[in-house]
Amino acid sequence: MNDDSPNIAVYVINLAGATQRMQHMIGQLQRLCLPFTRIEAVLGASLQEPIKGFDEKHFNILTGKHASKGEIGCFFSHIQTLETFLTTSSTYALVLEDDVILPGNLLTLIQQACDYREKWDLLRLTSSREGAFLSIADLDGEYKLAYNTRVLKNTGGYLINRKAAARCIQHLMPMRLPYDVALDREWDCGFKTACIHPFPIQLAPFEGQIRKAPRIRRYRATSFHLFHLYSHFQRKWYRQNYL
Repeated sequence: MNDDSPNIAVYVINLAGATQRMQHMIGQLQRLCLPFTRIEAVLGASLQEPIKGFDEKHFNILTGKHASKGEIGCFFSHIQTLETFLTTSSTYALVLEDDVILPGNLLTLIQQACDYREKWDLLRLTSSREGAFLSIADLDGEYKLAYNTRVLKNTGGYLINRKAAARCIQHLMPMRLPYDVALDREWDCGFKTACIHPFPIQLAPFEGQIRKAPRIRRYRATSFHLFHLYSHFQRKWYRQNYL
């Protein structure tokens, strides 16, 4: 990066033993000339019950399912990454999971998005679902900076500032939702979320590391649907008002 570039710390979350995934990321980051810090992911299978920092009752009610330990490990890994970031003097953290594909113009897009830093605290760079977008600004090529009014899934890549990182640690613990769902409710924490569309970071074809958890029928048919319907209207209201 040149002297005018934003001060960004780059983190890659990677399980011990997932060497193929790590080599995949190293090659991409070297091509982009991005130094990074590897964060060893929390191995969910090693967590002892009852799991400190996990609110099982509210998780069951809000998601309509049991949590897999892999899902809990993923959540804790991201919180650990944000905590590590806040021990540095960096202005932003680029948080990457180890199964993503980085575009060649990623730095350009990030630098351009940072020109509008007052519009966001968290910048989502990947999603396994499409969205509906409120455009903020044109970026490189076909890309736009936007607010998304639909739920985003996946946290393979995002840029976050110090304010949002601190508020995530403060407000998202104990874990009551999967990390991507919790991160998509930024109004709970008091900051703004935007995204780059089309999402520039894509998922690589690695086998998933988190097993699907069994559903709880009585919650799935009641509280789950009510919570996500309420979230849908909250999301549209808050993000329209960001403009």
